[in-house]
Formats: sequence, structure tokens, C-alpha cells
Amino acid sequence: MEKSPTRFKQLIPQVLLGLVAAMTTVPSGMNMGFPSVALTPLTSNNTEGHLDQEQASWFASISSIATPVGCLVCGPLLDRFGRRAGLLSLAPVFTAGWLLLLLRPACPASLYLARVVAGLGTGLASVPGAIFLGEAADRGVRGAFVAWPSVAISLGIFAVYVLGALFKEHWRSVALLSAAVPPATALLTYLFVPETPTWLLTRGRVREAEASFRKLRNLDGTQDIPEDLGREFRAMSVRAAAEPPETGDVGYVVACRRALAPLRLPQAWKPLVVLNTYFFFQQFSGIYVVVGYAVDMVELAGVVVDAYTAAVVLATVQLVAGVVVSFMMTSCGRRPLSIASGSGMTTCMFALAVYLQISGVDSRTSHAVWLPLTALSLYVLSNAIGFHTLPWAMIGEIFPARVSGLAGGITTFMAYLFNFFALKTYPTLKTSLGAPGVFYLYGSVSLLATVFVAIFLPETHGKTLHEIEEMFAPGRCTPGTNHKAEGCV
Repeated sequence: MEKSPTRFKQLIPQVLLGLVAAMTTVPSGMNMGFPSVALTPLTSNNTEGHLDQEQASWFASISSIATPVGCLVCGPLLDRFGRRAGLLSLAPVFTAGWLLLLLRPACPASLYLARVVAGLGTGLASVPGAIFLGEAADRGVRGAFVAWPSVAISLGIFAVYVLGALFKEHWRSVALLSAAVPPATALLTYLFVPETPTWLLTRGRVREAEASFRKLRNLDGTQDIPEDLGREFRAMSVRAAAEPPETGDVGYVVACRRALAPLRLPQAWKPLVVLNTYFFFQQFSGIYVVVGYAVDMVELAGVVVDAYTAAVVLATVQLVAGVVVSFMMTSCGRRPLSIASGSGMTTCMFALAVYLQISGVDSRTSHAVWLPLTALSLYVLSNAIGFHTLPWAMIGEIFPARVSGLAGGITTFMAYLFNFFALKTYPTLKTSLGAPGVFYLYGSVSLLATVFVAIFLPETHGKTLHEIEEMFAPGRCTPGTNHKAEGCV
């Protein structure tokens, strides 16, 4: 019997590949954070491409209209051509979006076009990294790896905020530097990332799947697969066998019917409903409003320090917390982290709302001027340990392999559709509700979100992808219930 490689040796290629796959979402984070950097100079009367309040809200949100299109395109692309192809398609789109921002003269139409193209890239990037890591990593470390794309998004937000603080009014310089990231990421992807064994098995390409599995587990190409790793590979084969390999070309209508048919299974539609509801609460609890309007939100909350500096502080908190929680996910369940995250977000939003209501219009004269930045920082910290990270991470592990691309595309489509409405309505909410009302609203949504995850969110920690799929099979108890107490199997 062949001896399995040491745990450290086995993890080396997975960690390297995980980093490369996750880094493909850094441009997404930069795209999300860019409005916060650019809106202040763009709404100034002394700048080229001046935007009024309505145009500014479209600049911040219009990217999220194109993102769902990228999500829907991404799903079939991943299922038809593979996870690696999805990763490789990102660089040209992101680069084009950033370069369009450099056009002169700047006008609302050209700025909107650039944001639409960047949004399309964000949609294309929304699924491949999470699915790749969910399928490539073994279950012992999968919890940490599937969180890495979200951490990379936080890294992108942090990077663009730092550039904004350095260049302030020079938003074109920020766009130019951002354009350099996607090609470098694509090169790393091309050089190091293999196709996932799971996708190859669903296509009946067993030899290639075994070769990919050996590479991912750092096995010599000539030795037999050790027994423990052999069991893991056989489990992948069993899961992939549920969907016959595709053969030949079929018509578009037939292909669509084949793609959509598995969504009727409880193992597909149940997690689809649960995860989409999770994303609804994520978006309307204000997480990405803080990202997209960070500088404005900091000023709205009455923070006394420089708004750009405060935005960098918030991005730093989010990034560090995301890194920490990615390691926590190897030992902590999804539901406890989600409940803790929602509870913290609720507390911070309500605290900030009460503070602004009590302190009045000029909260900067209050004796507790430290409270707004503290509350916002704790809010960012709270959402980073759960609501900002976990929904994206669960895309890569909660859906059956045969529909993971399609279901992931639908889920991210809905997530960014919610994102558009959350971003577009923020200026209106700020005007109609006032600062306290905005934070009361986000706090109320966070409270409802906490109740939802406590009742309905499934616990996927420590389970194989096959075991997760079986949780939603007919006759099983509702995820999140006490299975032992109710006598469930």
C-alpha cells in the first residue's frame, strides 16, 4: 500500500492554486470600491465629467446591472468549457473597463459605459474562484479556501481605497493603476491552475481527472494513489456519476432543457432558495452600500477624521477580519459565524442610529465623537466574519456538481441585482429618511437576517460535497434544525 504524502506536502499545491484562483476576484473588489474614490471629485463643480446627484447614483450602481449578465454567462461557460476557462476569461473584460475610464473627454455616457464593462467582468469573476476552490480542495481545508475569493475582494477594496487616499482628486490615476492587475492575474492563472477533477469526471474524462487530482494532492505521476486519497477520488467519481457525460452537439433549446432540468431536484432548488435569501439580506443590510459609498457614509455618520483615511481604516478592518475568518472556517461552522455576524451588524447599526438621533444634526460636536468610526469599524468587522464572506464561500460547496455553474450563476445574478437596488436607492433613502433612519433601516434588515440564518442556514462545515448534497434530498429534515432531537437521519 502506497504511503500518503505528508499533510504539509499535500497542501502545498492546493494553497498555491487557491491563492491564484482567489486573486481573480481582486479586480472585482477594486471595481466595487472605485465609486467611493471617484464620486467626490466627479461631483465637484471644478472637475471634468461633473455628475449631479442622480448621475452619481447611476455611476455607483450601474455596474451592478451588467454584473448579473456576466453571472448568467459565467454559469454555462463554466459548465461547458470548464472552471479554468472561466478564470481565463476575466482579464480582457476588466482591463477594457478600466481603460474606458481613461477616455477624454469624460462624460456621463462614457463613464457609465466603463462601469458597465467592469460590472460584466465582476459577474464573470463571481463564480469561478469559489467553485474551483470548492471542487479542488479537500474537505479539511475547504472551509478556509472557499472564503479566499471574498478575502481577495476585500483586498481589492483595500487597494483601491489606498490609491484613492494617495491620489484623492486624480481618479484617472487610480483607474490606470487598476488596469494593470487583471493581466498579471490571468498570467498566473494560465501558468498554474489545472482543471478541477470534478468537472473532468462529469465529462467522462477519467484519466485527465486522475492526473489533475494527483497534481492537486502533490502525488507522483507513477505511484499508486494512497488508500485515503483513493477514497476521496472515488467519492468525487460517485458524485460526478449522477450526471452522464455530455456527448455530441445538441440544439440550443435541448441544451437549455438539459441544463435546467436538474434544478427541479430538491438537492438543487432548496439550496438555491436558501442561498439567494441569504444574499438578499446581505445586500439590503448595507454591507456594499458602505463599500460603494464609503467616503460619503463616513461623512454621513459624523466621523471627524479625514473621510478617505477613515475609508482605508474600514477596508483594513474588513481585510484583516476576512483573513482571520478564512482560517476560523476550518474549525467553526457556517451557522455560528453567520449568527454572530448578523448580531454584531444589528447592534452597530442601531447604536449608530441612536447616537445620530440623540446628538442631532451636528454630531461632530458630541462628546462621543469616537463612536461613529468605532461603530462603523465594528459593523465592518461583524459583516466580515459572516455576511460578507460566507454566502460567496458557500456557492462553491452547497450546489451539486452538475448544476454548480448554472446555480452559481443564478445566485450571483440575483445577488448583484439586489446590489444594484441597494446602491441605487441609498441617496434617496438618505434624503427621505435622514442619517438615523438609514441606519435604523439597515439595522432592522440585519436583525431579520440573523433570525433567518439561525433557522434556515444549513451547516456545511466538515462535510463532503456529497454529504452536503444529501442534506437536501427528499425526506431529509430542514437544514438548521436539530436533527438528533427530531430523529432525522
